[in-house]
Amino acid sequence: MSHPLVAAVWEQLGRRDLENILHEIIGEHTATIAVCGGQHGSASDMESLTRSVLWIQSLFNMQRMYLQGLETMRDCHPYFVPYLLSSEIVYSTLVYMTKVKMDLFPCAKPTPAELLRYRYLMAHTFLVGIRLLILRGEPLSPESKFRLERAMRSAWEHPDLSNSERFLINDLLPKAIASIGSADLFRAQQSLLKSSKSYLAVFTSGIYPFPGAPETLVTDLLTAVIKNNSDQLTSFYLLFDLLWAAESASIQCHIDRRRISQEQGYTSAAALKVDEAFNQTQENRTKLARTLLAAYDDEFNTPSLQVLATVVLSQTTGEHPPVQTRRIRDAWSQLASSRESTDSALGDLMRWLVNRRVQMWDCNGELEAISHDYQQHLTQWLHSASFAASSHQSQTKPRTTGAVYVVNCPAVHPVPEALLDLQLKITDEKAHEQLQEKSRFLTMDTLCPLCPGSVKIQHARMIEPLEQVSDALNVTESESSGRYSLPDLTSRNTTSRSSSRTNSTDQIISRVGSVEILKSPASPISQSLSFFKLSSRSQSPTTSETTSPQLSRPRTSQSPEKQLIRSLSKDLKNATLSLTGSTSLFRRGSSKGHHLPHQTRFCFSTSGQSLLFWEAGSSWIMRFELRTADEERPKGHRYDVAGVQYTAAGHQRCTVIASAGEHYELLVFRGKGITPEAYVTIETQQQALPITCMVMSRDDRYVAFTLKDQIRVYELGASGIREICLGGKTDHQAGADYISPVKAHIKSSTGAETTTEEENISQVVIARKLQFSVDGKHFIIATHLGDQYVYVDVWNCIEQQWTLDADSSKYFKLPPWTTDDGNLTSIYYDHFNQTIVLTAFLAREYPISFSISPGSITSSTLSPRIVHAAQSPSGSRFVMANGLKQIYLCDSTATGSLIPTKMKKAASKISPSAFRPGQIALSFPEENKVVAFWAKEGKLVLRTISLHTGGEVISDCDLRLEFDRLVVERPPANDFHRRRHQPSSLSRQINIEVGGFQSLTRPNLPELSAP
Repeated sequence: MSHPLVAAVWEQLGRRDLENILHEIIGEHTATIAVCGGQHGSASDMESLTRSVLWIQSLFNMQRMYLQGLETMRDCHPYFVPYLLSSEIVYSTLVYMTKVKMDLFPCAKPTPAELLRYRYLMAHTFLVGIRLLILRGEPLSPESKFRLERAMRSAWEHPDLSNSERFLINDLLPKAIASIGSADLFRAQQSLLKSSKSYLAVFTSGIYPFPGAPETLVTDLLTAVIKNNSDQLTSFYLLFDLLWAAESASIQCHIDRRRISQEQGYTSAAALKVDEAFNQTQENRTKLARTLLAAYDDEFNTPSLQVLATVVLSQTTGEHPPVQTRRIRDAWSQLASSRESTDSALGDLMRWLVNRRVQMWDCNGELEAISHDYQQHLTQWLHSASFAASSHQSQTKPRTTGAVYVVNCPAVHPVPEALLDLQLKITDEKAHEQLQEKSRFLTMDTLCPLCPGSVKIQHARMIEPLEQVSDALNVTESESSGRYSLPDLTSRNTTSRSSSRTNSTDQIISRVGSVEILKSPASPISQSLSFFKLSSRSQSPTTSETTSPQLSRPRTSQSPEKQLIRSLSKDLKNATLSLTGSTSLFRRGSSKGHHLPHQTRFCFSTSGQSLLFWEAGSSWIMRFELRTADEERPKGHRYDVAGVQYTAAGHQRCTVIASAGEHYELLVFRGKGITPEAYVTIETQQQALPITCMVMSRDDRYVAFTLKDQIRVYELGASGIREICLGGKTDHQAGADYISPVKAHIKSSTGAETTTEEENISQVVIARKLQFSVDGKHFIIATHLGDQYVYVDVWNCIEQQWTLDADSSKYFKLPPWTTDDGNLTSIYYDHFNQTIVLTAFLAREYPISFSISPGSITSSTLSPRIVHAAQSPSGSRFVMANGLKQIYLCDSTATGSLIPTKMKKAASKISPSAFRPGQIALSFPEENKVVAFWAKEGKLVLRTISLHTGGEVISDCDLRLEFDRLVVERPPANDFHRRRHQPSSLSRQINIEVGGFQSLTRPNLPELSAP
């Protein structure tokens, strides 16, 4: 088996439609067998008919790589879950394999000797498939297990079965089928690995270099396999997994080596590191193979060793086997044809996958039309840039421009080398050394020099200084009387999106020269507009006038320019650009309306009566009041605040956190007021702490938010803004750490406590969710710590000094990862039933709920992932949207359990892409009304679901017109600054420092212009 060839196949299989691919493979295979009509007596015919079987085995093996080292698929990282085949698909494929086996190799007919290896291939595929079902850890009904085992035994009722086939079909695989859904096999294997201080690497933590296995462990496993002990299944599958862990590590080394070599060069440090890991993997793999083959050489009549030796010899590449004995060399020679067939089938699978990708592109007419427009404008930009650069080059003196690095900030800013050098010299010495060495890729931990506020960046990539097109851009910028000629096709504020693969883009840019980096990023299309500036006296030409006749030909034309466009498309197939519906860069409609921001955020008020819509780092927040009985459509108004970071609303008040210089400010707006009635400076020990959650009570009294691992709570009273101190502490670490399930420990700012490094890691805050109860008397905190537990605590807000009820604290175990991948989505408290409901976009045990009184914890089976939820005014009903495009209505009970009811019409005609965290928001403003909001193709859809005894009534409206109106009707710039800082009655009262109240004047900073 060629590792580079398998690596190429895996690169093509790195997609989320593997189930469709498997269905297509089975469909083509079924058609091929039907056309064959039972005429498959020759070896060549049988090889073509079993080629798809090897394709299926390759898919199963890739799935094993994702799941190795995990107890169940629920422990798999959420990012890789969409790349996994479901248990139902794997099971149905195995049942299909039994039918294919009986069609190709009938039991009543003897199998020719030259075809036995194809029959054994099907048995080995069964071995891999059943192992995959065990790794998934999902239960299978006894009836399904019985049908699968009966179908397998019936398909292999041959009188001439070999020892290895008889061992698999009649001994090992029935035991394996019985263990599907049980964790006993995993626990037994982990016990053996821990006793020998070995392990199976998890894919998310890196599977290479392969660490190997101690010789004592391998010897004990081989002894158990030979003696056919009660733990034979455990020992056999552990050896089977170790062999595959070595193979998959080698394959992954080839994948990463090719990627790193393309990005950084063959001699880069990262490439050399992969080479070193590959050599170590090969060395440990060879040791394992030699130990196993040596045992087979001594006990060659043992069927289990025959199976394992066949696995080793069929997967080993090279001219000679790992062990040079006569028996091993003979077996090596007998499997030569199998290795050749495997490589041939993998090559066919590679070509089939590439052709499938091209065919899927061709059959999508809408995508092809968008691609045509993109290619046309890109080609126009390239031609224009080249012409303008060459015409102006003779008029300017050559100059030298330093390299430019594109950083991974939200705006993907191109930062000049000199500016980045100055930044890294102060903040990151290691990255500064890489910059001095002219590395194409930099790893750093600093702030983006061009982003407003404080935006962290971790990576940067060098692009060449593009000077020639820069000259053309400078010419157009000097023409103050010019204007853009394509206003209807694109926006000047369009920002470029980074691509994970940009080598093709670099090659094309190098063809046409270079361009000087702008301080604000722009896509090639928006940059190309500067080449079409005209005098203000003339009329703006239409699109057809500014586009050359060759580029304006119909799409069916086969001109040389069309061929050029296709060639450019091949080079740019890895570059990405956001093109969605009516908000695409090439909108064909009129210039009315405005493009939606790229990083929009939205949420409903706690009361559910209004919707907040904003962009992080912008200077505006839009608030849409939901429709009432006398209003047909929701009405909106706008708050203008510079440096918006986060916002939340209760009933009438709206609170905003904005960046002001090097600190944050909390501003309070009431109703439709355009100036804040109060604001206070948020003191932090560090600059630019991220805000991940912000909530407000329904009675507009309290507001709470997170600052990294800190929690801030403020009371908005008649006399001003007062900070609430959790746990009786006055420092800002209040409520930061929750270590035990019964008490919320507060870390002191003096740092008097001394803990070990392991304890510090377990106390790192990964994610946190906050919420107030509907009656405003309780404050709930859910914290995900580095020890992989979620701790839930309920604070009593009735008294002046808030207290924590120890009996209300609970904790839950999470799957083993520490990144915040949108896991915790909401936390709620039902004050009537004293029930806590926690939802997460994580695993099948969520949402979970429990009652404080008896303390029972229950998990609902309504969904594996909850993307958003909302609570009714009574507090006892909840609405939840999950990742399966479903919306449920849940009622809580006194025992702490939830009674879910699926809403049939609520999720209709909602795009599946909306069912992700941050893409859809739910509200429960009344007991019989649910509201949902999502953005789709430039539309801002607000759906109202009325709940009746007979069913549901839904009505949709688009807020886009109201959004465009608010963009146009912005306050005048000359009056905006004065009204923004006009003090209100409440803010004047804050000027008197009384007790815990303080007043800090907001700095007179220039406001950013609104879009």
